[in-house]
Amino acid sequence: MALRTILLTGLRILAVCLLFVVCFAVGGALSGLDKIGQPSIASQPAPPANQQVPQMPENFLRSFLVFSFCIGGTLSYLILRSRWHGWMLVGAIFVSMYGISTVASQVESVAFLSDKLPQGMIRAIFVQGAIVAALFAPLAVLALGKWRAASLRAPKPSAVPPKLASILLRLAILVAAFVFLYMFFGYYVAWRNPELQRFYAGPELATFWAALRHNWTSSRWIYTLTAFRALLCIACLYPLVRMLHTSRRESAFAAALFLACWTTALLLPNPLMPASVARSHFWETLGFSLVFGALAGWLLCFAAPVPQVEPNLSARLAASKL
Repeated sequence: MALRTILLTGLRILAVCLLFVVCFAVGGALSGLDKIGQPSIASQPAPPANQQVPQMPENFLRSFLVFSFCIGGTLSYLILRSRWHGWMLVGAIFVSMYGISTVASQVESVAFLSDKLPQGMIRAIFVQGAIVAALFAPLAVLALGKWRAASLRAPKPSAVPPKLASILLRLAILVAAFVFLYMFFGYYVAWRNPELQRFYAGPELATFWAALRHNWTSSRWIYTLTAFRALLCIACLYPLVRMLHTSRRESAFAAALFLACWTTALLLPNPLMPASVARSHFWETLGFSLVFGALAGWLLCFAAPVPQVEPNLSARLAASKL
């Protein structure tokens, strides 16, 4: 019976990965994203001799399979571990999936890549992300058998409602950590690549603190934008942590895994960005996602069980008062 359950669960997870492939393709077709970049790339002038020409990776199928199985496997784990079911679970998956994979990431694209991307591409990315999440969330919940509540479920432990001061403190810690880690991994991982510096036409800064000062004096809005992205990520991760109702350790693991799995999108073919630049961004966002995701999952796990009084002890205490 145990072996049969394992095999059935494995087949369901595989089905979820295939469903993501289908939903991703449908989203790309309906949004028109797959047709936007090609004419613009063909019409671009020839790059200078000393600039790397963006090329399509030859291992497209392998990269796409890695991306699809990372997303499908991670979301399958979260759905199976969730105590929610039905439309409530679908809503949590949709908000977290669309918010992290599209909204929070494309806010940065609007700020830094608007002049480098073809006209209409960012809008098509938002549309594609919404279509993929809207199709995938209910299909994945249905495929994994989480549309209805299980017949035998362990009772949920009651929890102490968090105080406002505790919520604001954790929020401030997460926003500050997001900004610091974003700058830290951006400088020590991504900005170490000379190709990336040339791609964004940025200056070569000697130290991390010099980079912070440069951004503060020349582009102070970056800090505001990063803090805004932090609030978006927190808002999208909270339903994910809330639906698990699990220990802080597993919440930290789940949030880190969820954020990290979306970084594999940078392994996909990207004709608008040199492969070296995309790979630097991959390692940058992977490290950032693992660290910030673990911290966010830990701090957003507000639920704390209320100590339960044993029935016999309650009866003795009641009798002693008589």
